[in-house]
Amino acid sequence: MPHTQSNNRITIMENETATPEVKPANEIKDRLEAARAYAEEKYHQVREAADPYVEKARKYATDAREQINANWDETCTKAKELHKAGEDYVRANPTGSVLGALGVGLILGLLLGSRN
Repeated sequence: MPHTQSNNRITIMENETATPEVKPANEIKDRLEAARAYAEEKYHQVREAADPYVEKARKYATDAREQINANWDETCTKAKELHKAGEDYVRANPTGSVLGALGVGLILGLLLGSRN
């Protein structure tokens, strides 16, 4: 609807001959179908363009998982060996181990206690 503005007031001018344009249902249906087909085509284009990158990302993730698992197993093995070596040392030198632990505890206690 056309309108005019005067003195900060808007006056709407009625045009009795103007009627809203109504599109036939089949034209609307055709436009919706064309929009759906266009969207589907673009979806497939994007998907096709992204496929090589998706494969690269999957391969990278798989390789990283395998490497992490391999390193984790190696780390666990080394930790078990160190634990066993520590137990063997304590069994072979019980007095020295107890005195060493007592000395470390005393030093840590003095250092932490002196902060307060």
